[in-house]
Amino acid sequence: METAATLIVIGRVVLGLFFVIAGIRNFMHFSDRCAMETNYGFKLPAAATALGFAVQLLGGLALVAGIFTVWGAIGLILFLIAATAFFHNFALFRGEAQQPHLYFTLVNCALVGYCLMVIATA
Repeated sequence: METAATLIVIGRVVLGLFFVIAGIRNFMHFSDRCAMETNYGFKLPAAATALGFAVQLLGGLALVAGIFTVWGAIGLILFLIAATAFFHNFALFRGEAQQPHLYFTLVNCALVGYCLMVIATA
């Protein structure tokens, strides 16, 4: 395997592990996550929360294993868009309260870009 291909695999595995670890942690704290209100003042149904975490976990596993990587990356992109819209909409905040949401929005945008790179190299 050439250097570029090796680095692509390593990068895909690292990205996948990020989501696997996050998915496991989210399931371990499921009741706390279900109790969280969105930025709009309502709680997501437990089934929707579980579906999101399952997509997070399975998408990460797909990237780690190198199987169904395009579908895994698409699922992760959809998860990131939903998580950003529901929990990190920085436009709803002002002043210092806006800063962490802006940060998480930017992080999630970077992760979407990384997922697009996974799709492009699959």
